[in-house]
Amino acid sequence: MNTIAAAQPFLDRQEALAIWHAAYHGPEETVLHANPLFCETFGLSLTEILGRKRYCRVNPPDTSVETIEQYKAEDREAMERGFFLQRSAIEAGKDIVVLKVRFDHGVLGMFKFIDANRTGATQAPGDLDEDFRAVIESVRPDLLG
Repeated sequence: MNTIAAAQPFLDRQEALAIWHAAYHGPEETVLHANPLFCETFGLSLTEILGRKRYCRVNPPDTSVETIEQYKAEDREAMERGFFLQRSAIEAGKDIVVLKVRFDHGVLGMFKFIDANRTGATQAPGDLDEDFRAVIESVRPDLLG
């Protein structure tokens, strides 16, 4: 699967990962795909998400400029390096793991919430759990080697 059109049915079946794809045209990005969990997480319909700028539409209105700039920097890193991976605490006992990979002229992003006590390295895509690995194996198997 090397295009978002080919990958979409597979990505839509992923129930443990919130997934989106944003295409880039210069510095501007447009959301071309979001799976059901992504839509549910943000409380938006697919129609409300598609064709929009993720930073302006999907993030809550009170998202700081600094946070938006951080997201843009993460996307640039994914485009340049091939991937961006980060695990962050979001509240007591809960972490978020975010993986963004260069895919089909843009960024395929995915995240999931995990127990903060869950161990596991998150330095490279190959270190991630089976949910992430299933997607990586399907769309960017080169990141596992």
